[in-house]
Amino acid sequence: MGSTLSSISVYSQVAKIYNQQKKDGELQQTLEKIGETSGEMISEMSDIVWAINPRNDHMNNIIQRMDSFARPLLQAKNIQFEFSYDDAIPAINLQMDKRKNFYLIFKEAINNAIKYSCCTKIIVTIKSEHNRLELFVSDNGKGFNIDNGHINSSKSLSGNGLKNMQMRASEMKATFTIESQANNGTHIELLVPIP
Repeated sequence: MGSTLSSISVYSQVAKIYNQQKKDGELQQTLEKIGETSGEMISEMSDIVWAINPRNDHMNNIIQRMDSFARPLLQAKNIQFEFSYDDAIPAINLQMDKRKNFYLIFKEAINNAIKYSCCTKIIVTIKSEHNRLELFVSDNGKGFNIDNGHINSSKSLSGNGLKNMQMRASEMKATFTIESQANNGTHIELLVPIP
């Protein structure tokens, strides 16, 4: 969040310069970037407040939050959303750090699919097998070159992207895999060890 606030500060200085130089087009773009990033910051703060509330330890609450985040957003973009989970999932308890990272990886996967994939369908599945929680997120979009590992991370002021997803997975001692091919969609797999 510190880097996001720093970026907002820098862009506000850039906006002042564009205003003085009467560069209206550049000024408008910069103000939109500041507004978008501020909105992301508000959303991140809401996620943190939710994550630290012990009442949200149960996967049932996480599932509800995932659905209430993704479904209206995807519906507004005319993207079909299939969301399923094993019957045993709602009873699972997750520690605060795992709960936060699990949800934020899901959220980042949905946001990336919306922004970059040009998909018409997203499928999310949650399973519990072999003492681990498994999250699968797939889209039918245009895909991308996996070798270009910095994709998406440079496209927002907050720097969210694949690196952050991998970092969050590492914090949980989880396995994070992403597969993508041009014109063949993207598939994300997160395997989280649970007691």
